[in-house]
Amino acid sequence: MSFAESYLGQLRAHVGSRPLLVIGVRVLIEDDAGRILILKRSDTGDWGLPAGSLELGESLMDAIHREAKEETNATLEDVQVFGVSSNPSVECYTYPNGDQIQNVSILATARLAAGTVIGSNDGEADAFRFVAPEAIEQASFSPPEFPAFGYFRAWRETGQFQFV
Repeated sequence: MSFAESYLGQLRAHVGSRPLLVIGVRVLIEDDAGRILILKRSDTGDWGLPAGSLELGESLMDAIHREAKEETNATLEDVQVFGVSSNPSVECYTYPNGDQIQNVSILATARLAAGTVIGSNDGEADAFRFVAPEAIEQASFSPPEFPAFGYFRAWRETGQFQFV
């Protein structure tokens, strides 16, 4: 589906670039070695996570699977939601085209299903790699997505749902 066909794209056609509240998902996809799949965004050149907005008529679980498939061709298993991020200092973002959002992001982790071949299905990513979570550098990462790694570590260490 193109951006213009998406729910958010249809809203943008009416409201322009003004700030919108958006429900989104971010997924940290792990391989068998515990490394996280990251992607290089084609719009900003930043590294990021498979992520995106909920579509009308879609569940959060559907959105997690769809975004992973669209952006990385990943098939997921063992999906677990570990947090919700809504802090405006993290979740307010202006895209290169000027569109503004304040996101409420559902944070999930999943395992990469056996036999999955990583690659872009929608052109949003130029490159992919698996990286140990502690080796990811903030300077090269999409600003609203980088904090997800800290929330992920906190969840792994404490077992507590991250509500930030």
